[in-house]
Amino acid sequence: MGDILSVYKIYPEEIEDIDKIKKKLEQGLGEPFKIAEIKEEPIAFGLKLLRVAIIFPDKVDGLLDRLEELLKNIPGVNELEIEASTLM
Repeated sequence: MGDILSVYKIYPEEIEDIDKIKKKLEQGLGEPFKIAEIKEEPIAFGLKLLRVAIIFPDKVDGLLDRLEELLKNIPGVNELEIEASTLM
């Protein structure tokens, strides 16, 4: 038993939505999710994405699905892509 580290790429609907999404992530997603890191990364032509690393326990079933629903429901999120997920 341990923790899972999942890294997501979050694509905003509009360029200006990235700040709103980042602020929401900085406020946290609630227990048991812990935001380990948030980075803005340029894509092209002024567009950016957020790369966010989230840690949560592996002993509770369904947390990965719950996490993805929380991320998708943040206002301004257009697309969500899991980049990596690993046990720590």
